[in-house]
Amino acid sequence: MNHSIQIALSLLILATLCRAQQVAIIGGGISGSFTARYLAEYDKECKIKNITIFEAGIVDRPISSAESIDAEFQGSRVSCLQLKDGRTIELGASIGYKGFHLVLEMIHGDEEIEIGEPFTTGKADESLPDGLGIYNGQGLWSLITSSVPKVLRKFQIAGRYGMDLIRVSRASQAAQEKFAQLPALLKSNHPDTFYQSPEEIWQALGLEKVALASFDQLLDALGVGKDVSWLRSYLPYQGVLRSELLEAMNLVNYNQGNDQVNGLVGLASFAVTAGGVFSIQGGNYKILQSAIRKAKEDRLRHCGVNHRFNVVNARVTTVVKETESFLLFAGEEMLGRFDDIVLATPLQLSKINFLVQSDMDSAVLRPMPLAGLVKVNDTPPEEGHMVLPGALPEQATRRYTPVVTTVVSNATLNAQYLALDPASLPRSIMTTKQGKLSLHNITAITLIASDGIYKLFSAERLESSVLETLFGPHYVLEFEKVWGGPHGGATPDYQGRGFSSNFLLYDSAVAYDEASGPGAIYYPSIMEQMSLACMEISAIGARAVAKLLARRLGLIAPMVEEIRDEL
Repeated sequence: MNHSIQIALSLLILATLCRAQQVAIIGGGISGSFTARYLAEYDKECKIKNITIFEAGIVDRPISSAESIDAEFQGSRVSCLQLKDGRTIELGASIGYKGFHLVLEMIHGDEEIEIGEPFTTGKADESLPDGLGIYNGQGLWSLITSSVPKVLRKFQIAGRYGMDLIRVSRASQAAQEKFAQLPALLKSNHPDTFYQSPEEIWQALGLEKVALASFDQLLDALGVGKDVSWLRSYLPYQGVLRSELLEAMNLVNYNQGNDQVNGLVGLASFAVTAGGVFSIQGGNYKILQSAIRKAKEDRLRHCGVNHRFNVVNARVTTVVKETESFLLFAGEEMLGRFDDIVLATPLQLSKINFLVQSDMDSAVLRPMPLAGLVKVNDTPPEEGHMVLPGALPEQATRRYTPVVTTVVSNATLNAQYLALDPASLPRSIMTTKQGKLSLHNITAITLIASDGIYKLFSAERLESSVLETLFGPHYVLEFEKVWGGPHGGATPDYQGRGFSSNFLLYDSAVAYDEASGPGAIYYPSIMEQMSLACMEISAIGARAVAKLLARRLGLIAPMVEEIRDEL
């Protein structure tokens, strides 16, 4: 490249980085709200003029039963339904877990957050039964714990699954111990902890092999049987852990079986069986509000009123890259100019057109080259850019798995239809692969309140005839959420393994120095597509991306002192 051009580009970059930056965050869920909070925390010298979250859905309150929701739009998966009497029911991410270190850290000390029990309405209900059932279809049950005294249920499950349960428990515990190291690594400014991709994170923790293999492959490696062994076959009440409990849990959480999810997904689904689960009283959406409150407090404390933090209710439909900035549009309305963008929602569910001005004619827009560095070359191709390493991997644009949440009230579950005595109905019912096929693609039925409020997860919408068969003619359909509408679903379609792609979705820098700007799009949601989808993983993606962007903007720098301490 000509020396004078290099100098001109360097001056342009320097001028861009010296002026106050405008950062747009598209999506106000866990990824978006946590990224905003972390950026505000990093920006103690007020180099960012504006941090703006664009969110089209409802994230600041529950949804009401009578509310009309845009069926074309996914919205936050941390959302809840509020009934007329004030009770709330989680529609998406229902539970937190004691291993959610970043989530728990975010809400710690927030006086407006109260931790409660999951799978409830937030109101005391002493009449709720308990117990778990795994339905295998055609009136057959693999497991029912409600007929056994509570103190004996662990022994019941251990006796049914034997050493296989211990093998998976040990693997899950080992993974959790490695996972617990991550918050400290993400807070560190050591050069090796500025992770460019989810794969680098899992490599740092020694979990990349688990992420890149299917759960079935992991279970094979652990020696977990596909059938009852000949020795156990002589004992009563024996079962197959992987095709019963493990399969049922993955179907509930991801609508995918053991051969479809990766090893991290399977171990995470199993981890909650040991307890330590929680939910936020009044709705898990309050976690988002906690992050937003703390972001506002940080901005006000460090920078005063001149450096704003905004949450704008708008659905971004188009992003256009100009020479020095990004333009954001909601339909025909321009939302503003921004220096950097965080896409905090799955790319394939966002339905955003990403465009860039042509080098030949600025009035001509062409598709933005995503997932590559745009590098000016001495002999540029026709459009003036060379894109490295190429297009996004197919997995990054693959449709999400369809999931539907259905809430009914005034309902009585038809025990006879499920071949059970009403007195032995478990509170929570999960299905195996065969059970799901025979039960209208339902993966879970949970009694949320003793007066007949049930929540169901299914792979497709449930016809009124199905609901009447299950709950009788007097049930009331309170709400139905088709996650992703016609564009996708609630969870990534893993197809048996994770994959590799960077957090950096688009970079208009002129060299491989990632701190060089101007203009980048970061993508924290790639975290869930390589590994697993849950609140903590979204928080991890947010932390990793905020750290990369903070380095790019000069808010932080790798610390040489940390290297010296190691030496």
